[in-house]
Amino acid sequence: MPLFKEHGYRKTGCHFARRHGTVGHYLNIQLSQWNQGAHGHFFVNAGVMFDDFKRLRGTEPPALPKYGDCDFMVRLDAIDSTFPRWVDIDDSTNVEEKAAWLNEHIEKSFVVPLDAVSSTQAFAKTGWVNAIPWDFPAVFQYLLGEIEESRRLVGVQAERFADRGCTFEALAESLHLRFKPA
Repeated sequence: MPLFKEHGYRKTGCHFARRHGTVGHYLNIQLSQWNQGAHGHFFVNAGVMFDDFKRLRGTEPPALPKYGDCDFMVRLDAIDSTFPRWVDIDDSTNVEEKAAWLNEHIEKSFVVPLDAVSSTQAFAKTGWVNAIPWDFPAVFQYLLGEIEESRRLVGVQAERFADRGCTFEALAESLHLRFKPA
């Protein structure tokens, strides 16, 4: 996809990644395991890796993110409601039309918004923070210095999963969040 090269992404297979300031942007095309013969479908996964998140956990971020390095990872339809959950392909698919449509959606809903995201703080402007309901928003708020909001989010998550043995203290520790006693 020339789109990614134009925007500074490096390609490995169906994975596209770039470094932009203190974050890494990542997108991949995930083929369905249920594809058979001439009919199949694929998913588009969109992710962001934050150097701040890695350092909070005591690790150094890689130069370019891979799937497992992303702190924020969603299917594209989670940040673009006009994008389908998956993309169908069969032997009647006009590949050029499908590629043009895919490029348009990916550029509009992922690449261009992330052109302005070179730091953890800048990510807030995307409006995507709550696209992932658990963990990510609490850590994100913590890194922005919004400690009370982070504490509140950890509390909501711990309460939601209390029936599974989740406690505020255990969750905060697993997220590497150091709250002062209330």
